[in-house]
Amino acid sequence: MVDKPYLTIEKQIEHLKEKGVTFALYDEEKAKDYLLNHNNYFKLTAYRKNYNKHPDGPQKDKYINLDFAFLVDLAVIDMHLRYRIVHLALDIEHQAKLKLLRKTEEKAEDGYTIVSDYVSSLSETQKPKFESEINRNKGNVYCGNIIAKYNGKYPIWAFLEIIPFGRLVSFYNFCADRFADPEMKDDYFRLLTCKEIRNASAHSNCIINDLHSGTALHKTNSSVTASLVKIPTMKPEFRKRRMSNARVQQIVTLFYTHKTMVNSIGVNQEEGKLLRELINRMFRNTSFYDDNPTIKGTFDFLKMVVDNWFPSE
Repeated sequence: MVDKPYLTIEKQIEHLKEKGVTFALYDEEKAKDYLLNHNNYFKLTAYRKNYNKHPDGPQKDKYINLDFAFLVDLAVIDMHLRYRIVHLALDIEHQAKLKLLRKTEEKAEDGYTIVSDYVSSLSETQKPKFESEINRNKGNVYCGNIIAKYNGKYPIWAFLEIIPFGRLVSFYNFCADRFADPEMKDDYFRLLTCKEIRNASAHSNCIINDLHSGTALHKTNSSVTASLVKIPTMKPEFRKRRMSNARVQQIVTLFYTHKTMVNSIGVNQEEGKLLRELINRMFRNTSFYDDNPTIKGTFDFLKMVVDNWFPSE
């Protein structure tokens, strides 16, 4: 690897210009202020991945039709999307806990035994990680008292309050197998996807900085696909192309999981309203992306999903 030198704000602007980024809609002085006070160069320029470069000629290796304003717009949309993803994931996490408690009661399980059996099922390599998760929370002002009270012998209703989302997903899978519940097992595979995009959003990773097709590492959950197929205005090839992007696949899986797991009418109406506001923000500067089918197609696709899965009252 060759170390890249630190660039001053002025040199960052010059470097972008050398790469073909224009400043017609966002002048250079305003761009300098943006890079100094609102976003960092590395994060903002990540959205360049959505743009192609000239393959040859005098503009070879320069970006095609990319203005600084487009990068700023994508960064703002991404911020709003991350906020929604985290909120949706919190709703899903809450509902998953409720479902585990209901199922445990239905199966007449002892609340202490099921947790003890789960911990015993962990491999020798998994147990230290679990213990580390618990130890990190011992001094936590919100759940440290629960850990101290039960001292390693947790009933399920206490256990669910002290474990992180990733551990919850693991425990959910254990219970799905224990109860031989195919619906819970299907939930589990979607929860794995929800966990991945929730963690990325919570750590403020860029979500929509690479929307090209063909990046998904696995097939979309069959229940998600079946629901997408029912959207009357969505063409099969359009669906397949958009869902072949790993990020879009995860976003849509999260939307579907919320739609199917969260039962509160009030929560669903509120989240639906906020998702429609997000879609409206995506289309605020829609002309920016008229020449970029990757971005425009993704926004059109997400709008179709939200309009059909979270319709207004």
